[in-house]
Order: sequence, then C-alpha cells, then structure tokens
Amino acid sequence: MSRESILVVDDDPASLSYMSLALSEEFENVRTAGGGHEALLAMEGSLPDLVITDLHMPEPDGLALLALIKERWPEVPVILVTVDQEVATVVEAVRRGAINYLPKPVSPPVLIASAHRALATTCAGRERGDRSVPEIVGSSPAMVRVRHLIALAARSDVNVLITGETGTGKELVARAIHRLSSLSRGPFVPHNCAVSPQDLFESLFFGHRRGAFTGAERDQRGLLEEADGGILFLDELECLSPCHQAKLLRVLDDGQVQPVGSVEPRAVFVRFLSATNRDAAAMLAQGTLRDDLYYRLRGLEIRIPPLKQRREDIPALAGHFLAGSGCRMTPVAMEALLAFSWPGNVRQLRNVLLGACAAATGGSIERAHLAFGPHSTREPGARDSTGASGGESAGTEGRTFREMERGALLGALRASGGRRGEAARALGIHRSTLRRKMREFGIRSIA
Repeated sequence: MSRESILVVDDDPASLSYMSLALSEEFENVRTAGGGHEALLAMEGSLPDLVITDLHMPEPDGLALLALIKERWPEVPVILVTVDQEVATVVEAVRRGAINYLPKPVSPPVLIASAHRALATTCAGRERGDRSVPEIVGSSPAMVRVRHLIALAARSDVNVLITGETGTGKELVARAIHRLSSLSRGPFVPHNCAVSPQDLFESLFFGHRRGAFTGAERDQRGLLEEADGGILFLDELECLSPCHQAKLLRVLDDGQVQPVGSVEPRAVFVRFLSATNRDAAAMLAQGTLRDDLYYRLRGLEIRIPPLKQRREDIPALAGHFLAGSGCRMTPVAMEALLAFSWPGNVRQLRNVLLGACAAATGGSIERAHLAFGPHSTREPGARDSTGASGGESAGTEGRTFREMERGALLGALRASGGRRGEAARALGIHRSTLRRKMREFGIRSIA
C-alpha cells in the first residue's frame, strides 16, 4: 500500500464513493470532500499529496478549485475528472496547472495508475528545473508557441496530438516532450502506423504467447508492453483502421492489454503521443477517425507550421544544420533558400544543405550548390507572371508558391520516369506526401 495521501472531490456521492474505494485498494490515506469549499477546508487542516476533483460542481467548480489550489499550494498536483471532453476545457485545465485530465467513467486501473504517475511527476518535476527545448530551432512566433506547448505538455500527463505536414519535425517534438517529462527514464517507443501489418495488429500492439498461432515459437511483448511506464508515439495515426482504433480505445479506457493466446490481461501505464499530417476535422467527418479515440488522444494539440509559413527561421535552421561542418552560406545562396517553397519542409532543407555542403569547395555554399530537385526555381528578386517577387512572405505569395510547388512535383516525376518513390526521394519528402500533393494539383502518373 502506498502511503501518499489523496483528497477526492466530487459533489456526486456515488462517483465520490466509487473513486475513493478504487483508490483505497492502493493508497492508505484517501479522504473525500463533497465540493470545492469542503475541499479547501480539508486542505487547510492537512495538506494532501494529490487532489483528484470533478470538473462540474457548484462554485467553486473544478477549474476554480484548481486555480485556488495552485495559488495557495502550487506544489500539490491536481487531476481533473469529468464527462466533459471539450478540447478547450482540457487546454484550459492544463494551462492552469492540472497534471492530468481523465474522462468519466474512469476505470480503477487507470485511476490508480494516473495517481501514481501524478505523484511521480511532481517528485521528478522538483528535481528537473531545465525546461529548455534546444532541439526546436527558430524564433518565429509560431515556434515560440510550439516550445511553450512542449513545456506545458512535459509538465502534465495528458495525451498529445501533434499535427503538421510531412517533414515539419513531429517526432522531434514528441522526443522533446519525452526528454522533459517525468517519463524521461522510461521507454520512448515510436511506431509508424502506415507500416502496421493489418493482419498482425493485435500481435504487434498487444503481443502474443508461444503457440498462439502458427509461427509463434516464443512469447513476444507488444508495443504497449514495450512502452509500459513510458511513451508510445504513434506516427501517421490516420493509417489505423476503424477496427484497430476501437481496440486501441479499449486500452485507453481500461489500461489493460491481453496478449494473443493469453487469458490473463495485464495492466500497463502508457502515455500516448500521436501525429498526423491530415486534417482531423476532415477525417472525423469522413468517418476514418473515431471521434471518441480522437478526443482521448488529443488532450493537447501541438500544431507545427510548414516551413514556408516561418521563413524567418530559415537562417537559424541553416546554421543549426551546418554547425561543425566548416561550411557557410553566401548571401545569394541564403536568398535562394528564403525564396524556395519547401514542400518537404525542414527535412528537405536539411537534405539540401547537407548535399550543398558536400558539393561546396572552400567551405562557401553558392546558389549553384543548392539542389532543390530536378526543376527550376525563381531567382531571388525575380518576378513571375503574377508580378510576385521571390522575396515576398508566405502570407502574400499565394498562387506563386503553389505554382512553384506544382512545377517541382512535375519536374521530379518527369525526371524519374513517373516512379513516385524516386521522385519523393529527390524532393526530400515522404511518398504519402507526394501522393497527396499530386491529388491536390490534379497530377496523374507520368510515364
């Protein structure tokens, strides 16, 4: 039995009894309060190690109680439990200092695991003062916000959805959250859902026991057991089938996995970080993404802007990628970087710079060393048929950069003889991004 004290707050007697009884199985000292005022009085008498409170209560409600606790006793962690899954409410709760946000009804294993994690996070937070994010380069307002959200996510235990085009650095953000969080000593298990064998999903995620099926010669742990006590990063979330989404949702609800061929479920604690380059609203409308799974995975959302919308970060990124190489950009080459549309985002910028550094002699990178792809680009300051200048910002370029992007795709496809994999590699983008861009521009396969 754990000796930490927990105060449970809820104006619903049935819910209060349910949560306190579940926690009493694991914690020796569990107290209850029937509302916000009663909770504050209880804390004045004896400060708990953790507060778990409902959101919807008579004044002060859960958010107001959270604010009062953080004002008077900032060291006490608070978990909010509620039926309300509005994203704005989740964000506001985390912004005010909630360490986690659990949707009702919450199963006992999830409630107990979340309490343990909250207590461990608080202890680790006292030991870890550095919340800097040096791996996220750029001083544009958009990237300042991304770093702020990373630090916010690292201080809490909520699941995070990371969105952005291919090549913007979604896994880099996920790894930064892991490094800064209390789970940094636990595993970080990345998985690309686009390469999940559909017929082996359960074995891949839940594991299997020896003899469960033909070829199962030994016990095998699944991704969820591998990530136990740490983070599971699901990239290209949109590639999970609706059936597999339902099975994943069950783990989020009860915190248990049952390997194929086993009759014994096992409790796990896994924090989920997910990423997609698709529009979530469109996926929900099309039914390709379950709304209940979406709201469970999107406790916080971190949206990474495409590189063409934060061109002011390009010089800093170039310096970061070239650090220690002995290479430097000439002004004309830097102007060319600033004028390009970057369909492959930061990943493409890195590849272009590494190639330029290898081609440069004497350490100076000239415009001729920049191999953007098998197509022509506008020189800085030149004007196209729309009258737009190559130095114009992303907000005013409009059609110009779409035309450049389309030309880049066509050029790469023609040079590769229509081979999409080769064209994607030349552009420094993922093949799925190439397919999506082709659909956007109405480009068919080129023989």
